[in-house]
Order: sequence, then structure tokens, then C-alpha cells
Amino acid sequence: MTRRSSLLGLLAFAVLALGSPALAQDAKPDLVRHFAGNPADAKVSPCGPALLLMGGGRDVDAAFRWWRPYMAGGDVVVLRTSGGAGYNDYLLNTIGGCDSVETLLVTSRALANDPRVAQSLAGAEAIFLAGGDQATYLANWRGTAVERGLRAAWKRRAAIGGTSAGLAVLGQFVFSAAKGTIRSKQALANPHHERLTLSTSLLGAPLLEGVITDSHFSQRDRLGRLVTFLARIRSAGGPKQPVGLGIDERTALVVGPKGRAAVLGSGRVALVRLLAPGACKPGLPLDGAQAEVTWLSAGHTLVLPRGECSLPATRYRVTQGVLER
Repeated sequence: MTRRSSLLGLLAFAVLALGSPALAQDAKPDLVRHFAGNPADAKVSPCGPALLLMGGGRDVDAAFRWWRPYMAGGDVVVLRTSGGAGYNDYLLNTIGGCDSVETLLVTSRALANDPRVAQSLAGAEAIFLAGGDQATYLANWRGTAVERGLRAAWKRRAAIGGTSAGLAVLGQFVFSAAKGTIRSKQALANPHHERLTLSTSLLGAPLLEGVITDSHFSQRDRLGRLVTFLARIRSAGGPKQPVGLGIDERTALVVGPKGRAAVLGSGRVALVRLLAPGACKPGLPLDGAQAEVTWLSAGHTLVLPRGECSLPATRYRVTQGVLER
């Protein structure tokens, strides 16, 4: 089931449906919401904060089961700008452990500031950002009640997750896709390509400070572009050693309150640490950048946000736009 100055120079300034077969009766025509489960607010307190970082493709059941204790039997809100209510029955009945699931289709800034949306987020013990288009998430939700609701949920120790586009907007740094996607070859050939648009998180979670995420990782050969993202971040005055997390389809990285993270699912997670940004100039290939990559599979662990890991790493270097070991 498919469901995610200097530093300021990075920023490219780039509804709600809740999950039952029928639309909620109190919903206005412009707010699509699907609801399933108990309509009364669950009077429980979440036990996180916890993160569920999923790489797209078929969802990882084990990852959703992992976050059940953190939501403490409470209410789940699914946010998206397209798609339907597929998560409602899946989370409520297949995964279980929650009181209700509401899917909201938040397709405009007006809807992102709708009091009904703010109320649902304020009562959620878990929030999940479905796949779709991260450019619409940033354009519609930045600086709105949705962004404030996500940040408030983190502070009250809720469980928060995302897949694909929903994953992309959770790290401190974000590939916004404001002008469409970019492939590794394009990014390496010109690290200032017009499609290499970077922004910042909707969540602001300390466990993802200095981190940028990428999804569908091995399936779409995204290592080159992730290294380039890191080089751009560093060369624009970002952290000295930014961290990239490239997550494969059918794979999740689950992160507990103290930053201890584990890989679940059938694919791998690439932990990418930039060692040197090299020459990162407009119109020229990236050259001299160095990074080390640790490949993690199911059962492997690391600690965020610094990416501490006991597994061996492979050194990569970029020479005139070519990534090589």
C-alpha cells in the first residue's frame, strides 16, 4: 500500500481528509476529511517524541507497530495534499493500537489555517505525513497552523512520521522540489542547478538537526544528489558535517526519544556524512567533495542527530561531477 547571507541563500520558498469511507458530516465542502474510529478525543498522553522515517513504496508494517506504544492508544492524524483515505482502515484495523484515524487533505494555505485542522492536530498523539509532493507541502503549510501544530505535537512528545514526500520535509534541511525533481547526474554536473532547491524543515525536531533526508533511495540512484545536497548546505554556511539519510522503498528508520534509531524493512538506509564540500560553484561540476557512507540494513542501529554508528563506512569522492569510491 503506497501512502511522505549564506544559509538563507539555501531557502527556495517554495487537504485535509480523515479516514472513513464517508466524509465527516461537519466538514465544509472545501475541507476533505475522512474519519474512522472513536469520535471522542482520547484522553491520553503520548510517550515520545518518536520519529518514523519511511522511504516510500509499500509501507513497513513493523514500523507502524513500533510507534504504537508512543501514541499511547491515542488519535492519529494523516496529512496530505492529494490522495484518499487509505491509511484509515490500515492504521485503525490492520496495525491497531490507536483510538481513531483522521485523514486531512490540506490543499491550500487557507485550509492549513482552518481552525478544524488546528483542532485535529492539537488532539493528535501521532501525526503522519503521507507521500505526494513536498513542494505543495512547503508551499501550503509553511508558516501556517499546520506547521505550528507539527512543532507543538513534537514538544508534547507525540509520534511523528512521514513517507516519501512526507519524509522529505522532516529533516532540518529539505530538498523542496519547488521546480521539479533532480537526478544525481544533474546535481553533480551543476550543484546550483535551477532544480536543486533547498529549504528548511516543517518540524524543527532536534533529533534531525543538521540532517537532510531522501527517499526511494537505491531504487532511483540518489546517492549522488544527496552528496551534492550536503555540499550545497555546507558551502552555504551550514553545519560543518551535515548528515544525509537516504532511505530505500519498503524501509523505515524508527527513532526513539533519545535519538537511538533502528532500521526496519527489506531495504537499506544510507547514512551519509560530508567530510569536505569541495568546489561547489554555479555552472560547474561538483569537484573535490568527499563523503563517507554507511549502509545499514534491518536490525542495524545508529544515533541521531550526529549519525553515530559502529558499522564501517565507505569513502566516496566527487571528481569533476563523477561520484566514485
